[in-house]
Amino acid sequence: MPKPDFYIMTPRLPRQRPGSRNDFLELSRFAEELGYDRAWVMETNDRDAFSLATQMALGTRRIKVGTNIVSVFTRTPTLIAMSTLTISEVAGDRFILGIGPGGTEIVRDGHGIGFEKPLQRVSESIDLIRRLLRGERVTYNGYVFRVRNDFRLRFSLDDMKVSIYISALNPRMLQLAGKKADGVILSHMPLEAAEDAKMEVEKGCIKAGRSLSEVEICTNLPVGVNHNEGILNLRKAVAWHLAARTYDWLISHTPYIKVVKEMRKLWWSRRREEAAAHVTDDMLLTFGLGYKESDVKSRIKKYIAAGITPVVDAHGIRKRHEKEDIMTAAKVAIST
Repeated sequence: MPKPDFYIMTPRLPRQRPGSRNDFLELSRFAEELGYDRAWVMETNDRDAFSLATQMALGTRRIKVGTNIVSVFTRTPTLIAMSTLTISEVAGDRFILGIGPGGTEIVRDGHGIGFEKPLQRVSESIDLIRRLLRGERVTYNGYVFRVRNDFRLRFSLDDMKVSIYISALNPRMLQLAGKKADGVILSHMPLEAAEDAKMEVEKGCIKAGRSLSEVEICTNLPVGVNHNEGILNLRKAVAWHLAARTYDWLISHTPYIKVVKEMRKLWWSRRREEAAAHVTDDMLLTFGLGYKESDVKSRIKKYIAAGITPVVDAHGIRKRHEKEDIMTAAKVAIST
């Protein structure tokens, strides 16, 4: 029976103190004990995903760990390949590399890097990472990257293969996933967009001469706990994501185009509470799993039935109850 995946919202957890019980280690072990097969960690403007994934792999025995996602703008393909090799020394084949463009605000404002040619950059990154992990000597003249003089890493993965997933929110990136990746990670994808998403991935598969069944389709889905603060934070999280125009294609599959337009005006004018108030319970269930136990279980079943792997993303949690609420969401989701 297919299962959901577990997603640890790194910014939601408070700073971890050396020598104390570490929430990330405990949550990954907890997920393993509950029966999850995979745990993902994100990377925005708080913690480094590769370090966390290594820590989680060292503290567990069975569960796979993955980056969901690291940006190809903030690291070169060579550095991503080096980090992947390093994790493979402790995780073996339990590591999944999730890459993508990342958030435009983080890349532009936080790193001072122009957000240009994201599709091309992801495509070239996959090509280079795979070749470097195989131990090839690489000379590569791409539009974005140039690797010279038969460069290679000092050791390779040998016969072990690391699965590479890419994030996608629009048709062209979905097609790239079908052409080059092992999986694709969407975010806040409504069920109404599932068939179109699969169709776009399949277009890429056809170009590469392979089957749609060779590419797993996942989507991060926000979930909350049934408390006032948790519900409010869930509404804010959905508003924050939908405020980005990169979600337009997914939103176009729903009846909320006008609502999102009004919500964006409020969000970008710093009226965040008012923007969140525009996110109704129906919208929470369209772009995520909601906060009621029955809704969470029902939505997970529907995504799985549609051939989509739901990634349980505990956005709607309370301050000073972060680990407790993430565990609550994880238990509800796996019990479907």
